[in-house]
Formats: sequence, structure tokens, C-alpha cells
Amino acid sequence: MPKLITRFLSSAMFSVCLLAACMAFSTKSAAEDYPAEIVDVVETPYSYLSATPVYQFDSDLDDGGSVSVFRLLFNASRKITLSETLKARFNLGYAYADYNFSDPQAFAGVKPWDKVHNLSFGGSFAYDLAPDWSILVAPKVEVSREDGAKWGNAFQYGGAVSVTREFGPSLTLGIGAAVFSKLEQVKAFPLLILSWQITDRLTLANPSPAGPAGPAGLELSYRLDDGWNMKAGVAFRSESFRLKNSGPYADGIGKFKSIPAWGCLSRIVGEHFKLDLYGGVMFGGEVRVDDSEGDRLASDDYDPAPFMALTISSRF
Repeated sequence: MPKLITRFLSSAMFSVCLLAACMAFSTKSAAEDYPAEIVDVVETPYSYLSATPVYQFDSDLDDGGSVSVFRLLFNASRKITLSETLKARFNLGYAYADYNFSDPQAFAGVKPWDKVHNLSFGGSFAYDLAPDWSILVAPKVEVSREDGAKWGNAFQYGGAVSVTREFGPSLTLGIGAAVFSKLEQVKAFPLLILSWQITDRLTLANPSPAGPAGPAGLELSYRLDDGWNMKAGVAFRSESFRLKNSGPYADGIGKFKSIPAWGCLSRIVGEHFKLDLYGGVMFGGEVRVDDSEGDRLASDDYDPAPFMALTISSRF
């Protein structure tokens, strides 16, 4: 456990230093402090950086053995106003995951994979159809691979289209659909977009993409005084990546799924920084290996796994 805490804190310090270095090279100051309510990211152009170390604690696998994961997530985003009715946002993300399997019996006691890297680039274009209506188009491409996997076999790409409507200043609703060409097949799924300022202090919305769970879920946020916020949420997380080109699952596909539920305490620090400290549990966990065509080779479920995370973000 001391080694784990040291690693987590070291990653957090590294994240702070990285963001500070990026800030030092910027010639722009912050346009505003972090607001307590959800920011309209289409109407407010800004640059955004975040770093998130995440540790998912050791959890038993149903067929025997255990698994834990250490992740380090980085995101950068830039919003641009192209015209009065057209806005754009460009995103760059990198995620590192170090999986620690111990004697996983469903995989013949062999680690199905080890260290995984994900590099993503995407954009979104929002067009105002009418005073209260907008359409959003968001393409994305990413490379997700284990150390030793071929780059050319690790590309995934697709996009999403959604329509949103503002029902007054405190409620925005939207629906849409996303289609992605994954490593083994094309997948489509619906989207729900929500930003509801229930009271001056209470907001229900999709969680921040920079957090440990990503935006596919809902988060309830309560504004405290002096820059503090409390949040609670639930989401769905699914990862797929190309496995290395040697070993028992050569050129296969690794999959790791969970339903994270969390509580969070956040704090605005100065003009540029915000800290979000998360604690929660990963439910419904599954570890799976498919062959290169997407057919299942082996899989196992893991018990609910506690996790902790720290998101350090800056906008300027």
C-alpha cells in the first residue's frame, strides 16, 4: 500500500508540473474563474488542459486470480468561434494503463495483456439552427494498443451527431447517435445530452470528459461556498485495444468494461486551476479477450473494485 500511495502522489505531482509548464508557455490569461454551474462549452471559447491519475484497487476475478489497474489520463482542448452560428472544438487525449493480473485462471494463469496506450484526436462542430436549437457533429480517431502491438492494426474511428434544445437558461436537452468502427466491428449507440441547473447550487449534467469515467453518464453537482463543489455520479466505461503480436493472444483484442459510481470533492485554486478528488467503486466489471475477428476466446468478471482519482485541470 505505501508503494501504491507513493506512485499515485508522484503521478499527481507530475501532472501539476506538466500543467504549470504548459501555462508558462501560454500568452493568454484566464477569461474567467471556473463557474459553479455547468459551462456552455460551445459559447465560451477557451483552452483546457487536464491530467488524471487513477488507481483501481485489486479485485478478485470470478474464476480465480485478481486484477488491478493504474491509469494516467491527459486531455487538451481548444474552443474556437468561427462565426456567430458556428463554433468548433478540437481535442487531443492520451491514456496510459498498467494492468496488474495475478494468476487469472480464466486465461490459463497467463496475463492477457500488460501496458496499454491510447492516443485520440477529435473535434466537434456546433451550428445554431435557431435561437434555441443546435446541431453538433463530432468526428474522432484513435489508436489503442498494448506495448508490442502493430500500430496499423490499432486504429478506431467514427463520430457522433446530436441535436440539442435550450428550454430556458437553466435546462438544455439533446439526443443523438454515435457510430464507431471498432477493432472488430462497427458499433452504434444512442446519446443523451443533459445540462439542468435545478437550483442556484444544484446541477445535473453529463460528467466531464476529463474525469476518471468519461462523459457517458450523469453527475449531480452541488456548489458549496468559497470555491468548493460536491459531486456524485455514475457512468459506463468500455475499452478495447489491440494486443501485442506475440504470445497466446497474438494480434487479439483486449476488452475491459465497468460501471463506475463515484463521489467527488472539487476546489478552485487561484485563477487557473481546479482540483477534483474522486473516490468510488467500479461495478459490473468484465475482462475479455477476442481473436482478431472479434470472436470471444476467454473472459471473466471481476468483483466490485474501489478506485481513487485526482483530476488537475486548468483553463486559460
